Amino acid sequence: MSSPIQATAAVRAWVNGKTNDLVGPGNPLANGAFLLPQRSPDSGAYAVLMRLASPRPDAVAEDADPLNARVGALVYHGDYELSELAAAALADAWNNLNGNPERCPGTGVTILVADNVTLPLYVPQPPDTGETYCFQVTADFMLTSQM
Repeated sequence: MSSPIQATAAVRAWVNGKTNDLVGPGNPLANGAFLLPQRSPDSGAYAVLMRLASPRPDAVAEDADPLNARVGALVYHGDYELSELAAAALADAWNNLNGNPERCPGTGVTILVADNVTLPLYVPQPPDTGETYCFQVTADFMLTSQM
């Protein structure tokens, strides 16, 4: 597994699969995670995931598996506090990926561990974007397609 898009899509699938406590109506990240920007609906926060430059090289293994991927999320909402709470909930969920492998639904990818999770950082938005409030969180993921 070496594709940046595959790594980001796998993390998106994992986030969107957390319907008990993270994604869905009544949860902090009500509208889930996407790979492209959306329009913030009134129904809740959403995240846009992206692959960032990773300070660590991929693990040395046959077929470039496992893969280290630094993934960032921009969490949007029309309310400042709810945007920050949704970003904090996402950071907490990533922080709990501490060595108990979890599958990313429908991708064939497993998250082995997440590390270096950052606290939510406010990202000012230009007035003409239509987005009011945004917080960023990031984490380093170790992913594999061999489980």
